[in-house]
Amino acid sequence: MGEADETQFGFWWFRPKSLQWLSNFIPFMSILSANALLQGAIVNGLVSVSISSIEKRFKLTSTQSGIFAATYDVFVTVMLIPLALYATKVNKVKCIGIGMMIVGIGSILVIIPEYTAGAYSVGEARKDVCVTGGPDKMCAEDSSNSFTAHRLVFLTHIFMMCRDFRELLLLLLSQAFVGIGASPLFTYGITCLDEFDSHKRTGRNLALYMIASTVGPALAFVGCGFMLRVWGDWRTSPADMGIDSSADPRFIGMWWIGFVVCGFVALFTAFPLVMFPKKLKDTGMRKANDVHRTDASLDKDFSDHKYEFFKIILMLLKNKTCMCVILMQTIEAMLMNGYITFIPKLLETLLGFSAGNASLITGGVVVPVGICASYIGGRISKVFENRFKPSMYFVMTFGLLAAGCSSCLLIRCESLNVFEVNVPVKESVKTIKIKNICVLSRLPKFGATETCSENCHCDAFFNPVCSEESQLTFLSPCHAGCIDSPDIKFGASNWTNCGCSKNLIVKKGYCDASCQKQIYQFIAMFIGLSFCIFVGAPVLQSASLRVVNPKHRDHFTCFGWLWMRILGSIPGAIVFGYIIDVNCMYWQKDCVSQKCQYYNASNLGWAFFYFTIAVKLAGGALLFLAAYFYQETDRPSGKESCRTLDTDASESVKMSYEKVQL
Repeated sequence: MGEADETQFGFWWFRPKSLQWLSNFIPFMSILSANALLQGAIVNGLVSVSISSIEKRFKLTSTQSGIFAATYDVFVTVMLIPLALYATKVNKVKCIGIGMMIVGIGSILVIIPEYTAGAYSVGEARKDVCVTGGPDKMCAEDSSNSFTAHRLVFLTHIFMMCRDFRELLLLLLSQAFVGIGASPLFTYGITCLDEFDSHKRTGRNLALYMIASTVGPALAFVGCGFMLRVWGDWRTSPADMGIDSSADPRFIGMWWIGFVVCGFVALFTAFPLVMFPKKLKDTGMRKANDVHRTDASLDKDFSDHKYEFFKIILMLLKNKTCMCVILMQTIEAMLMNGYITFIPKLLETLLGFSAGNASLITGGVVVPVGICASYIGGRISKVFENRFKPSMYFVMTFGLLAAGCSSCLLIRCESLNVFEVNVPVKESVKTIKIKNICVLSRLPKFGATETCSENCHCDAFFNPVCSEESQLTFLSPCHAGCIDSPDIKFGASNWTNCGCSKNLIVKKGYCDASCQKQIYQFIAMFIGLSFCIFVGAPVLQSASLRVVNPKHRDHFTCFGWLWMRILGSIPGAIVFGYIIDVNCMYWQKDCVSQKCQYYNASNLGWAFFYFTIAVKLAGGALLFLAAYFYQETDRPSGKESCRTLDTDASESVKMSYEKVQL
């Protein structure tokens, strides 16, 4: 294949002249950024926004949802070694295109578990009133004298476990496809930006790429935030469930629609990437005056060595600067992946937002701040001229500022008083019987009864109601001692004849938490936190690419991502999920599964704050060490490099002329 063919846009016999203008950097950058936007929307946006709804829909714990999020990272990790091994042997842009098609397919697959799970259920109305005749049997009765009963219990448990596992397995399969397909985008994609354009513009190009990656999740947060207000189960309706608004904790939004739409769009935008050549037409012109700033100990060439791949990896492992940068990015990946997965849920817990409003707030902050900060970071990278040490000190400074801004996690609304959860039941108070409901003397602080629903035989189903005069939330109308259901649809109005309320009336939902001031404080500090995180990203990425020999860019990028996935992103989501589960104060349990419905907001905020501080301080120390150990190779730079090239060229022409004269 000739040089002309190597820069031709198209595939096989289809290489029309009218499309050859696409074989340039600007069209490539635009199409790559569009795919980065979609990948970010699916992985960092839709998964985060939908995580609470997915837990609710399929009855997952936060640990299980953390595994769901981490599955993406597991399969990305599996792909990193072959990507590094064959980086010099394949058309990297076509690999990105094929991968994004796989991402589209994986995103569309989430509709399957939504379909196979059956109709969404929130329980029946009769189970949420006070029934004094005995508890409802939610599971098959386990009689010690009945072999049939034992067998029925066993078969019921096996069936429900298999059904729940089937839905989880399908969700994990979807994430596996997305992980396999997305891996070339953020490895080959980054190195292609550095390979196809001047090193002086790498910071700017990475900033634009990161802006697209930021806008994607933000659009997903905003768009899916609206869709979460739309009823998501086509087999039922909110009226059938007695749910009158999206503010109801039992409401399930249309969480899956974003995955399907983004999946089909990804299939469309990935197709042009498959047609790109291995080299672009304007690459030589753009890179004519590049200056290399490789670390002296990494400026080696193993092209002719039999074990080239292993030699490069061993060299990276032995280099202190390289490993400090990789370790810093690894612990940052642990922190960021946990936040990306659970930040909407954290807002729901700390500030009492609904799932939809938490998504809108997160997207509304991340979009403008991420765009501005990434652009500023790209400009600063150009000012530094990719010099490693100033870049590391800059990133370290803003990392420490981010640690200070993380104190926003300590801002929260006043904790709700939930009876039998964080308001204890005291057994020592004298009881009075009213209509077969146990009504005790009032708690002096809340004006509520202590075991006022003792004879109601309430199940664990979660349908919170509020006694407004005492500002005390109950787990359900049954736990509030309510005898009568509303005249209209279940849950659609106030409940009456409730023995746990002084005026015998409770309203559906949590009691209102007045915390407007705290919300404004949180948003202001969250803006600062987001800015400090985004402004350093293009500076760090651009400068770190200068550490290694240009021939080893792909190996360094894939090797770094391997560390970030195995020791960072994968455990990050699981650790965050575990921290959230540990701080659960009320688990809604049925026969074989459980779902947390109420968290200790104070402990949760402090846990995340301590974790963030530890990571940021460790990251700052690693960046300082990376700058300390860095030794730039002895090469001319700037105008000296240009003069050297001109001198060499003049000498070459002179020697050729003398040979002709001879």
